[in-house]
Amino acid sequence: MYISMDKVLRSISIALDLAEMSSIGTNSIIEDVTNIDYSKHLFLNHSQRTCYISLCLAKALNINGTHLEELYVSSLLHDIGATNFLSKSHSSNEFILGHCLTGSEITKSFPIFNNISNFILYHHENWDGSGALKIKKDHIPVQSQIIRLADLTDLLYSDDIPSYSQKTHITSWIKKNKNKIFCPEVVDAFLEVSSTDMFWLDLENTSYLKYVLDKVSPIYDYELDLYKFMDIAYIFSEIIDNKSAFTAEHSREIAELCYRVGKTIGYDETKCIKLKIAGLLHDIGKLAIPKEILDKNGSLNKDEFSIIKSHPYYTNIILNRFGEIGDIGFWACNHHEKLNGKGYPRGLKSKDLCEEDRVIAVCDIYQALIEDRPYREGMDFNRAFSILDKMVSEGLLCDKAVYYLKKAITQKN
Repeated sequence: MYISMDKVLRSISIALDLAEMSSIGTNSIIEDVTNIDYSKHLFLNHSQRTCYISLCLAKALNINGTHLEELYVSSLLHDIGATNFLSKSHSSNEFILGHCLTGSEITKSFPIFNNISNFILYHHENWDGSGALKIKKDHIPVQSQIIRLADLTDLLYSDDIPSYSQKTHITSWIKKNKNKIFCPEVVDAFLEVSSTDMFWLDLENTSYLKYVLDKVSPIYDYELDLYKFMDIAYIFSEIIDNKSAFTAEHSREIAELCYRVGKTIGYDETKCIKLKIAGLLHDIGKLAIPKEILDKNGSLNKDEFSIIKSHPYYTNIILNRFGEIGDIGFWACNHHEKLNGKGYPRGLKSKDLCEEDRVIAVCDIYQALIEDRPYREGMDFNRAFSILDKMVSEGLLCDKAVYYLKKAITQKN
């Protein structure tokens, strides 16, 4: 099984945008140097538009080969540290510095990304040295300089206004900050590419964003085997679980449970690894859920519960864009379905749910029961299984899946 790295990267960028959309509006984050209020930006397609602008600038600057590939990946993932840090940030300066440091650490921890960690670390540095880390001029990697201008261009851009009505303002703002925030050569490249109507129309027509990005992006045809894909899934499970202070290690624990249950049932190693990956990614859709709902200390009201119930839908949207991941995506998306058709989001019934769907559903419920939550302490083994057994008797869960989960846990202990 091989998975396109390019599709994974673009899917991750969408997940990052969903996370920022659901979180950053609740924090007033105004960058000192630019005076831009991040909380006013929608962040829809932000990562891919930043990537598009970056690649246009790279073309004007005659950047190609490996350097272009590095810019492509780092611009798509430039805000990968933001999701983790939004739950910890208490000030604009903390957020700016924190998400750069966190993003650099995340990408450094994985071999495929470690060559871009510095570009992400310095993507908020200013040409005159007034950025968070006080790096200046040519000490800032050119990829970071490009991302800085591309990032701010998209933050200045509004989807509510036609591009022709705002391009003069944006261009003037960029020119005004030449030699201050921006490298002069990068500004000159921007003035060149932004002089065409095509550039602004491409920014405006987000419905065609895949086409727009395809026409400027390098051929990034790296393929991931199942184990490298699992490495990426582990990184993203940490980002998912850090969205809420009360779900640390949730996805990893479910992944390990799924793997052990698969082994107990007698699945081969490949299927067990696929189950583990599905467990790691099953809650990726929670990146789209506002943090105040995830962390609410009490029962959710009807509207809040409806929002929570949408997270498997977003998991499906994100994982579908990964390409040929086969059953992994289906298993991950179906973890809140019930045998009687009363689950969500698709209302699938027993005949529609395979054994692997049922295993992940049971592992998810068990793990949630034993974890501490804002409104209750975690349950012990016996109490958790009494609830699972009751759900089996009510026709909600698979008795075989519950049996093998219990067997997997007791065998380990």
